[in-house]
Amino acid sequence: MRALAHLTRLALLAGAIALPPLAAAPAAAQGVIPGDIAAQTEGPMLLEADELIYDTNTGTVVAQGNVFIAYSGYQLFAGRVIYDQAGDQLTAAGGVRLEEPEGNVVVARNLTLSEDLKDGFAEGVRVDTIYRTRLAATDAERRDGSVTIFNNAGYTPCWTCRRRPDQPPTWAIKARTVVYNEDKRELRFEQPHFDLLGLSLGPLPSFTIPDPTVRRKSGFVTPTGVINNLIGVGARIPYFQTLGPHRDITVAATPLSRQGVLGDVEYRQRFYNGAFNARAAGIYQLDPDAFDNQSGDRNIRGSFYSQGEFYFNPRWRWGWETTLTTDRSFLDDYEQNGGADLTAPTTLFLEGLGIHNHFEARLWGFRVLQEDYNSTQVLNPPNPFSPVGSRLQGKQAVAHPVIDYAGVVDRSVLSGELAYALNFTSVSRQQTDAFGAFVNGTLTPRFRGVEGTFTRGSAEVSWRKRLAGPLGQILTPYAGVRGNVFIVANRDANVPQLNEGVTGTIMPAAGLTYRWPWLVAASWGTQVIEPIAEIYARTNEIGIGDLPNEDAQSVVFDDTNLFGPTKFSGFDRAEGGVRANVGVRYTAQTYGGGSLAVTVGQSYHVAGRNSYRIPDILDSTGASGLSEDVSDFVGGVTLDTGGGLVVTAKGRFDDETMDMERAEVAGAARVGPLSSQVTYAFLAAQPDLGYVVDREEVHGAASLRVFDRVRVFGQLRYDVRGGDFIRNGIGAA
Repeated sequence: MRALAHLTRLALLAGAIALPPLAAAPAAAQGVIPGDIAAQTEGPMLLEADELIYDTNTGTVVAQGNVFIAYSGYQLFAGRVIYDQAGDQLTAAGGVRLEEPEGNVVVARNLTLSEDLKDGFAEGVRVDTIYRTRLAATDAERRDGSVTIFNNAGYTPCWTCRRRPDQPPTWAIKARTVVYNEDKRELRFEQPHFDLLGLSLGPLPSFTIPDPTVRRKSGFVTPTGVINNLIGVGARIPYFQTLGPHRDITVAATPLSRQGVLGDVEYRQRFYNGAFNARAAGIYQLDPDAFDNQSGDRNIRGSFYSQGEFYFNPRWRWGWETTLTTDRSFLDDYEQNGGADLTAPTTLFLEGLGIHNHFEARLWGFRVLQEDYNSTQVLNPPNPFSPVGSRLQGKQAVAHPVIDYAGVVDRSVLSGELAYALNFTSVSRQQTDAFGAFVNGTLTPRFRGVEGTFTRGSAEVSWRKRLAGPLGQILTPYAGVRGNVFIVANRDANVPQLNEGVTGTIMPAAGLTYRWPWLVAASWGTQVIEPIAEIYARTNEIGIGDLPNEDAQSVVFDDTNLFGPTKFSGFDRAEGGVRANVGVRYTAQTYGGGSLAVTVGQSYHVAGRNSYRIPDILDSTGASGLSEDVSDFVGGVTLDTGGGLVVTAKGRFDDETMDMERAEVAGAARVGPLSSQVTYAFLAAQPDLGYVVDREEVHGAASLRVFDRVRVFGQLRYDVRGGDFIRNGIGAA
């Protein structure tokens, strides 16, 4: 729309060129406008045309044949531009195209405008904006310098219009008349109807929308439908209200056939150094019995959510996120969180990011969104210690706080790199989270967490240096030390094995990594074969089973952590004794973009106490494949064809029988409009963790792009051993 005014200005300047009194200028004439004409413009203008004609009798200036005008970043293309000085009228014809500096494109068959730019007429006009919208009409008329009337027009948000301008959009709003008011920055549709794939699906009432340049404007937002057997059928009707350039609010009402009206309000505000938002939702339920025997069986239900982030300077920021609910299932029942989250976080943080270091401090709390349920089993075997589904909120830990500070010294130390890591963690829980596991045929309690408060401070310093051998070998010596201080306040008398009070540990370490990469070049690509061997020596780990384990419960031994100083996930546990890791990495890269990466290897406990053999209060390491002196074999393969197919496979296999202990195979492919992914996962029985049978599962998902902005999708998750569908669904977007 604004582009029409720019088009007029450009063409007017082109037509007003003061030429000598000649009948015609030579073909392919070109030049930069000088003198008095340039003084009237904001900058120089370039004009190119096959022919320039100036009629001294009529005062008409004609540029014709491949006319090109460039002015202040605007580019105008036309077959013919005529300026009639006597009639104060300008005409551009023969396929007019204007490209604006912002990226908007205007196309028209013919254009006629007055000298003062207030009135004009265009035929066969189309506007493609940088806001990914298109407006096309059989003709357009400009009045009073601010109102443009498009007749027999079509309007659509169009993501592919600029990339494929000759193809019609999938859908559009068509109208007898579209009135664009530049002052009000709005479009009004008269006698509109909705078109899909070129077919009219029915009339619509006349309506007004802001033009694409308006990013925020008060008014009703598109409603969304709701269908749920517990709350009924309804529609969310939101109203958006701007409160100035930096604030706005959305108020919505959702009438529901079974439960009444759900109301919600969201406030947003931006400051010079950050922003925050807050949202509250609530309802007085007409039929709370629909949630019988659940926490939602109550009259008044609601939630509050807030999130904010502010910067002290470019390196330091702080913020928060919090979720409060009247009950566990409100967010899920009323579809406020997508229905997939099991917890809602509350956190307050301070973070600093430097060139060589990083600091982060957080308070963490989690609102459990699952209902409590009575159960005397944790899969298998029976669990007499703590029913897994009871008092879930009490079993959820609160961190107050978790502080991390890590980095590297910004200069070399002994010709190597000196790194450091500090961690302080303090957590509390109100209920012990316990389950039973069979150990040597005896039902033994295991603890994910224990009632009480546990505090730990850790500091680690490590040094390493990279050396090159005479035949291309790479040696990396390593030295480090870690110290921990535990303060244990155990409030569960049924877990007496935890040491009360203050306990300190220190573990020095030394190691060496040896790599010898071989590069093989071929006509189709390159290959790298890299044998790797490393050894790490530490003192024995102390306090195993006598100290809490909050952040090192996950021990998944695979190709990603085969190499490295430790395979524990956190600071509460540390790998002790002497351990060697041996393996081979192979990488192939084709010149056509395909690649293959393979890693295989094994770990060996050489001396001292094996940290993965001695159980702690959870004993998550017993089924890790590291408890014996010779570990299981691990391997991983990634194949990327470079043509849309990627396959990954990884597994762990018994070192003696080669039985599969853990495996995962995933494939992802994209062919034209179809993308799909399939994942297969297998876990052998882990009786030490309460799983006495193998677990096997398949997950698949696919998405098909039907039109430019329309796709259908589906997914399923299938328990192979149980023969049940865990999750399945289809949809369109």
